[in-house]
Amino acid sequence: MRGLLSLRLPLRSRWHLRARGMAALGTFLCAATLSGVASATDRGAAAKQAPPPAPAEACPPEVRVSFPNFEVLPFLVGSDTIEAKPGLLIEWVRKALARTGCPSTGVVMQRRPPNRQIAEMRMGRIDILPGFVYGQDLARDMAYPPRHLAMMVDTMSLYARADDQGIKWDGQQLVAPGLRVGTSTGGAQTGEFGQRYHWNMELAATPLVNLRKLIARRVDVILEPDVVMAPYMATSEGKQVRRLAPPVHSSPRYAPVRNEFAQRYPEFTRKFWLETCRESRSYFTTMPACR
Repeated sequence: MRGLLSLRLPLRSRWHLRARGMAALGTFLCAATLSGVASATDRGAAAKQAPPPAPAEACPPEVRVSFPNFEVLPFLVGSDTIEAKPGLLIEWVRKALARTGCPSTGVVMQRRPPNRQIAEMRMGRIDILPGFVYGQDLARDMAYPPRHLAMMVDTMSLYARADDQGIKWDGQQLVAPGLRVGTSTGGAQTGEFGQRYHWNMELAATPLVNLRKLIARRVDVILEPDVVMAPYMATSEGKQVRRLAPPVHSSPRYAPVRNEFAQRYPEFTRKFWLETCRESRSYFTTMPACR
């Protein structure tokens, strides 16, 4: 009996409990049971408090679209306002929205600096940003269509002053390390390029501001989309710079949609992407078919 009695645990021995730290053996089962009940109750309460995902809807009451506030002929005409003949990009978006099957959806269009476009999208004030390239940072907040539904494919190139023939680009590196590379905040991938090529990147509000910084020698080269630079190259300012070949990158341009909007109106978003693709093919006839 003594052998058996020696195996008994004293009534006051201590056990480590998840809910109550150290507790007497006499209260262990009670505490453990209460802890389990509390956990189950907490889980049930949390499940009741968690808001259910918003159900998918067919048509939004309103869609807010933002375009850059600088001219990119023939795609964007003017700067701060939507012109009577606004350019191909705005016309494509208008026609695509009209064919989504949502005639009662209100459409608000505006022009903003690219950095403000992104900030307002993240605050939930903008739903669609037509003409943006894919970028890892932006993709955390916006949904992109499949690559074959891109509206266009644009190349990004480096530009240097015409009188500075010493700066060269071989497709892998600039001739001199440590050069200051200017870029506008509209390029979603420019930060990634800076890391890849170890460039010292400096941001400008718009491509035109960036071009003028280059002419004023405040930066050594600039990195901009060729489709954006094309209208500037025919001006007196553009004639003071030269494009460095080959292009740094080839970038499809999309009409990304804010994640919450795309999740709530998936069919509307899908139709919009398909129709913007179809509209753009009237100009870019060699790009893949929209399907």
